[in-house]
This record gives sequence, structure tokens and C-alpha cells, in this order.
Amino acid sequence: MADIAPMLGAILGISKTPKGQDKKRAKKSKGEKSVTEPAQQHGELASYKPPTEAKMTRENAKSALRHATDSWVSGHITTKEHAAVHARAKHVLSGKRPMEFKGTSGERKMKGIR
Repeated sequence: MADIAPMLGAILGISKTPKGQDKKRAKKSKGEKSVTEPAQQHGELASYKPPTEAKMTRENAKSALRHATDSWVSGHITTKEHAAVHARAKHVLSGKRPMEFKGTSGERKMKGIR
């Protein structure tokens, strides 16, 4: 009978917790308390903001620098094209607008189009 008593108490909800363990037991949660914003998803930080257009442009410029160097090392582009890409990317990374770039564009001409 002593073996069955704890199980019956758990099923019927009449179990008695010893006084020393009452404070140690975790309280029942009623939903996630960390979701503070209306459109916030579960597990997403409330401080998260999507990247701005300027930040994405800077990241693209950094990526172009890496890609141009990789292409130059592998022999796919010439030194002149590599320098042109770096000049454009440095222009953007210095905080200037991409459309204000006055240097050599470094873009290849399409064959067959005049």
C-alpha cells in the first residue's frame, strides 16, 4: 500500500509536498514571458532590427572586394578589372553614394552589342 500511495496522490491531486521542498519547486509557466512585442516570434530577440539599406550596401561592397580578389588570384579577371572593383568598393565603404562614383566602372562590354 505504501508503494501505491504516491501514485494515487499524483493522479488525484492530493499529494502533500514536504514544507522544505515547497520553495524549491519551480512555478508553473503560463506562456512565454520573453515575447514583448506584438509581432515578435518565439525565440526572437526583441532588440532585433532588420539591416538597413546602407548596411546591406556596405556588406555587398565587402563581398565584392573578396570576390574580386578571389577571381583575380584564380586568373578569371585582369589586374585592371580587379583594381576597378576595388576602387568602386572603397568609394562605397568610405560612405559615399554608389551613383556618385566617377572612376572607371570596370564593367565588361557585351560582345556583339555596339
